[in-house]
Amino acid sequence: MNLAETYKKAVMDIINRVWNEERENMELASDLIVKTILDNKLIYVFGTGHSMLLAMEMFTRSGGLVQVYPMLDLSISGYNGALKATYIERLSGYAKALLDYYGPEPGSTLIIVSNSGKNAVPVEMAFEAKKRGIKIIALTSRAYSNKVPASNPLKKRLYEIADIVIDNKIPLADTAVYVEELKQGIGPASTIVNSFILHWIEAWVVEKLLAKGVKPMVWKEGNVPGGDEFNKLYYDKYFDKIKPL
Repeated sequence: MNLAETYKKAVMDIINRVWNEERENMELASDLIVKTILDNKLIYVFGTGHSMLLAMEMFTRSGGLVQVYPMLDLSISGYNGALKATYIERLSGYAKALLDYYGPEPGSTLIIVSNSGKNAVPVEMAFEAKKRGIKIIALTSRAYSNKVPASNPLKKRLYEIADIVIDNKIPLADTAVYVEELKQGIGPASTIVNSFILHWIEAWVVEKLLAKGVKPMVWKEGNVPGGDEFNKLYYDKYFDKIKPL
C-alpha cells in the first residue's frame, strides 16, 4: 500500500472532476467577478478555520487580482485556539457582526468557502450579505453538505443560499484516502482543490478583461527587482479601501 501515491491520485481525480463538471459554474463566477471589477467594486473572500487560508491565498498574491478583500478574523481562524474557533463558527449572529465591521458595498461580490456548508457563520454570512445587495459565490461540497445536518438557525446549507455554487467535489470529512488499519481517512484535499479553483477563475477573469480591452490590476512579486515599486501604485490606490492592506 502506497498511501502517498493513493493520495496524489485521489486529489488529481477530484481536480479532474471539477474541471469536467464545474466549468459552467466557474465561468459564471468569472463573469460575475468581471462585472464587479468593471463596476469598480471589490471581491470579498471569507472562510472559517482552514477555509480562511483561501482568503489569504487570493490576497496580495503574486499574479493575483488586486481588488481582493480578505475578510480575516483571528477568532475563527484557529490561531487563537482551534477549539474556540470551532465554537465561534457555530455561533449565530457572529457573521452579521463581521459584515457590519467590514461593510462591503452593495454590488460587491463575496466568495464564501465552506466544505460542509453547514455552520452558522458561513451560512448566515451568505444570508445577511445577500440582504445587503452583495452577490454570493459559494465554494462548497454538495456531497459533504448533504450528508451532515444543517447546524444553524436558518436550517439551510450554503449552497441553498448562494447565487453561484461551485461544487469542489470534496468527500465527507475532507479526507481523500481511507486507511483500513485506522478505520478513518487521511489526506485532506480541500485546500489544494479550492486553491486550484480560485486561481483558475482568476485566470479566466484576466482573459475576459483583456478581451474587453481592460488591463486588469494584478500584483507582482515583491521580492523581484521592481516589484515593490510596481505594487506601490496599488497600495496607494486601495490602502484606504481594503483594511488588511
